[in-house]
Amino acid sequence: MRDAAALVRQRVTEALRYHPRVAYQGLFSEPSARAALAAQLPDLVPFGEHGYHEVVALLDWDHRLPSKGLLLRLYAYYDERSAARGRESFDQRTEDIAERDRYPEFDVPDYEGLFADEAYESPVELKGTVERPRLVSDWRRHVEDAVADDCVDVVRASREFKSVVRPGARPGGLGDLEAVAWCPPCESDYPEWTVDVWYLTEFDGLLGKGYSFMVDPRQHQVALAREFVVRAAPASG
Repeated sequence: MRDAAALVRQRVTEALRYHPRVAYQGLFSEPSARAALAAQLPDLVPFGEHGYHEVVALLDWDHRLPSKGLLLRLYAYYDERSAARGRESFDQRTEDIAERDRYPEFDVPDYEGLFADEAYESPVELKGTVERPRLVSDWRRHVEDAVADDCVDVVRASREFKSVVRPGARPGGLGDLEAVAWCPPCESDYPEWTVDVWYLTEFDGLLGKGYSFMVDPRQHQVALAREFVVRAAPASG
């Protein structure tokens, strides 16, 4: 299996794909510009025991002409079967874009949500600055019950948790510790994948505040703890 970090950077430098509306503008078309993007990326570490068989790197459109910023999408595949599904997904989306790409004033689809084993996105400024990749795969929210329960137990017994819990100071109805998502090393700066365990301390219907505990499920320890603020999603319908 190929070195994941090297494969990602190689695909950005040598095989970067462009949304047609990005290609029209000639953005990041020079090899030096692509190499500069690749150099800013942290190492991506495949989940679990997997490796990357293939990676698709793509500069996506911001639905503005001229663009004010772009999005670097990284779609990673563990084996040839999933890579084939990824190619099919990309080709179908490209056809959808071509069918609607008649006039510049008409909007067209982007490449969000293609099939991949791991999907990351990074905002890119036109001057060339790339933000840290963020895992956007839906499965990040699905932590196996046994793993989630163990991580919650690790947090509850930790000194980090005991240092922030103040009996009687927290409103009722906020729930218990909850394992909410997997977190890759590129987001946490911790060398292994962690489970993000949340403890809500305030919620007014719009904003929630609390503590996030990143747990290394293999070492059964809290890797880091930090405060967070989250905005509630708007009601649908």
